[in-house]
Amino acid sequence: MRMRRTRTALAVLLALTLLAAACGSDDPAPDDAEDAEEATDPEPADDDAPDPDPSEDEADPDEEEDRPTVAGGTLTVGLSSEPVSLDPGDGLFIAEHQVLMHVFDTLLRLTPDGALVPGLATEWSANDEGTSFAFTLRDDVIFHDGTPLDAEAVIAQFDRLAATTDGAGVAPGVLAGYEGASAEGNTIEVTFSDAKPELLRDLTRAWMGIPSPAAMADGADPSRQPVGSGPFVLEQWDAQDRMVLRRNDDYAWGAVEFGHDGPPLVDELIIRFLPDPSSRMAAFETGEIDIVEEPQFLQVEGLVESGRAQLASFQAPGMPTHMMLNTDNPPTDDPVVREAMILAVDTAELVATAFAGLQSPASNVLSPTTFGFSPEAAATYAPDPAAATALLEEAGWVDEDGDGVREKDGQRLTLEYPASPDWEGAYMELLTAYLTAAGFEVNLTQMDDAGIFEVANAGEHHLVSMAWISGSPSVLPIVYHSDNIEQGSAFTRFRDAELDGLFDEAAVTVDDGQRSALYAQAQIIIMDNALAIPLYTLDRVLLLQPELSGFAFDAEGYAWLPGVAVGG
Repeated sequence: MRMRRTRTALAVLLALTLLAAACGSDDPAPDDAEDAEEATDPEPADDDAPDPDPSEDEADPDEEEDRPTVAGGTLTVGLSSEPVSLDPGDGLFIAEHQVLMHVFDTLLRLTPDGALVPGLATEWSANDEGTSFAFTLRDDVIFHDGTPLDAEAVIAQFDRLAATTDGAGVAPGVLAGYEGASAEGNTIEVTFSDAKPELLRDLTRAWMGIPSPAAMADGADPSRQPVGSGPFVLEQWDAQDRMVLRRNDDYAWGAVEFGHDGPPLVDELIIRFLPDPSSRMAAFETGEIDIVEEPQFLQVEGLVESGRAQLASFQAPGMPTHMMLNTDNPPTDDPVVREAMILAVDTAELVATAFAGLQSPASNVLSPTTFGFSPEAAATYAPDPAAATALLEEAGWVDEDGDGVREKDGQRLTLEYPASPDWEGAYMELLTAYLTAAGFEVNLTQMDDAGIFEVANAGEHHLVSMAWISGSPSVLPIVYHSDNIEQGSAFTRFRDAELDGLFDEAAVTVDDGQRSALYAQAQIIIMDNALAIPLYTLDRVLLLQPELSGFAFDAEGYAWLPGVAVGG
């Protein structure tokens, strides 16, 4: 896509974008993740945004009095993307985590305010060095195939994850340095070669769910036929359409921290995959689905104010939506070009236009609600299109033929931008317009998550979207450590011994203050080297049908569904 380098052209695009979205176009105003994968309600960016007060508009998980005490009915949820795999060991994307957390259980869980509580383990402890951990398991947990959970099941999964050397799943990295595990009765001791300060929190995430070893031994495909011990049992998966899960009637070890620890209240959970925003909204407005994620933001206020929807929102910790810039591929191998790209994007205007005040502008590669967030790194840049123009011209990038695209040494200033309409549809055209106004030629190519991963892993991109829901800054090395360039998600392809060293040291530093300081230094290096264009914090926004009750977010912004009732 090409546009002449004028502010007038950009203003016209912004106006047309708003008009198209307001009219319910299939191409809404020019969203994000991943899974792969997340605490407070976000403040509106302007006075016209819907009121986020839970007492009026939002689903309130604390309203126990309206919850029915009997189960029944079907709950249908519309997701914007489909999981790639339901093997916890392969898990990477937000959609996968959203499903996995309802099929599998983890050793520990987090309360909504982030405190560790029992899951499959009733007790846990660690040595002072953070290299050895003991877990005592419940003795009443049954997998969906009728076999009991025991210590050997947990050890089998840990051994399997530790032996995984390929793929991009999160779980194998959690167990880096794993030396083995042993059992005495229902107690497991797990040892590591180095300190694991983040392990207990990492074990709460669905990637660390425990599958039935009997099912694994029977040869079932764990990516398509998962067998866990969670509140729902997967019965059907129709690719590019839906999943059907039924209530686990034997479930008696659930999340008491959400006020409901028995079987789910609904008989059946249907998860529909609706990547097109207009189709998702139409299905919600006609009552075909009960909960919709990533709604068309400009329609939210009218639906909520008219009583046709409840709004549930959550400013997720972790990495905000940002564009990772490829440091290997010209022209983004030049840090001056990368800095100009950052300065060219008016994030406040982008958020107000694309998200109607339901997201918050980002200025760093960590969200402010995340442990270890660096205000210094967040202050590195401020939008300045004039400064972007000056940088490019000083570096020799000029528009010699007047077509709106800069050239240097016979090469056009061209960017390859693979984008997912599922996650980026709300802003990808706007982002392209900002860069085009600065003199870039942006080739915007729409594809699914798997396609984007393939292109980015091969280094054929210049910019690619990234976001990661997590309460810990330990997600940063997953996408910024050079060890993860070839077979991971380090899509900037940036190699820096100092940055890698900070990540390595932080991973084994038990003291919270010291670990936070190390991650802060890492953020400063990332921003000083212009490796990313921060766009917006990953505020989770869902619409619920008015009659739903019992909805809750977990500590990282995923929808917790066992306590949801579909009627009064």
